[in-house]
Amino acid sequence: MQINSLHFKPTLFNRINNLFLSLLVASCLMACNSQTDKQQRTIDTFKGSYQDNAKGIVSLRTFDHYTRRLQDGYGFYVAPDLVITNLSFIKGAYKVKASPLDLDDFSTVKGYVAYDLDLDLALLKVSRRNLNYLSIKDATFKADSVYQLFRKNRQLFYHQGQMGKETANDSISFKSYQGEFKPGNPVFAHSHRLAGMVQESGDSTRILDAQWIGQLIKHKEKQPQSIYELRNKSNKVYISHTQVKGFRIITNMGNIEIALSDETPRYRDNFIKLVSDHFYDSLLVHRVIKDFLIQTGAADSKYAKKDDVVGWQGPGYTLKMNIVPELFHKRGMLAASKLPEDRNKHNRSDGSQFYIVAGRLFSDAELDDLEAEKGIKYTAEQRRAYTTVGGAPYLDGDYTVFGWVTKGMEVVDRMAAVKTYAVDRPVDEIRIKTIQFLKK
Repeated sequence: MQINSLHFKPTLFNRINNLFLSLLVASCLMACNSQTDKQQRTIDTFKGSYQDNAKGIVSLRTFDHYTRRLQDGYGFYVAPDLVITNLSFIKGAYKVKASPLDLDDFSTVKGYVAYDLDLDLALLKVSRRNLNYLSIKDATFKADSVYQLFRKNRQLFYHQGQMGKETANDSISFKSYQGEFKPGNPVFAHSHRLAGMVQESGDSTRILDAQWIGQLIKHKEKQPQSIYELRNKSNKVYISHTQVKGFRIITNMGNIEIALSDETPRYRDNFIKLVSDHFYDSLLVHRVIKDFLIQTGAADSKYAKKDDVVGWQGPGYTLKMNIVPELFHKRGMLAASKLPEDRNKHNRSDGSQFYIVAGRLFSDAELDDLEAEKGIKYTAEQRRAYTTVGGAPYLDGDYTVFGWVTKGMEVVDRMAAVKTYAVDRPVDEIRIKTIQFLKK
């Protein structure tokens, strides 16, 4: 018994001692964890909410020179009167309007105060002030899991997903993301901090680090400039007209080769730019009239369904008329389309749509009647062309002629003779595959 008692005492002591040590260790761990939690809270805790973040997001809508609606997108407030969005979204637009997230309460954007081609960013000055802007100063790009807000049936929802690894493109920080995120929208960390902005990059989606938005804000101008001026901003170097002798329009009905006049340089250079940017690829020849013309270049024809109304959308800008008397509407000439005067008070040409004259022969008597009607006088050269080659003399003086067909008029004639429906749209699609440069 005594032996057992002596044996028990050290065992009890050891247990008490071990318990004390365990409590001491646990106490230290709790203290360390408390300190870690405190530091963690300092880093990650952020005053904000889904509702606060949603109030900073705006729906954007772009319009062309004719006040026709182009497309809808997103941006967000980064100051009480400043909204950031993707430059590529508004570039080419004549006007932009903004509304609170997914509501139909649009107000006019005053203009842009900064832009960056490499970052694909445009900073807009807006007329509606908003104190619920998203803080760039408190933004974090360290989050791996992010969310994007949206409204549906007046309820607030969010998409959540994982960002990829950070990559640098000329020192600009991006993270890849594959999902349903919409360009122009902000993404947030779970702490409700702004993480970055959604952008499209080819076929994928990326998140731009919010710090670059902050850098752009630092260089903003005091006075807003017209949105329309952004259409010419580019760091892309286009081929010189001195290296181009013509163009080959490749269609599903055959090829047409054209040349452009140096007497209409703005139209010539604009066409070079559009071809370089592949603007015409997959567009329809959406209007044909036998013995008159074929017309193409409408952006809304690219994905148009059979019964869609097309021919109303260009690149978002227009061109000033440039009538050159020596360039008239004889057969094979190429000219810029435009809306009628009641929809086009400044009488400007569409930025991308053009037509090729198929035409017909006219008699001298018909030309005499047109002279009396239009108050013009045809030259001997014009009369000779219209009575022997044909054309559309009633269009002279009203549209800018800026080029001519050099090869493939038989293709133009076949197109102009196809069966049509509705507003002279071909029953069977005639589509431009691409337009190639013919270099000197």
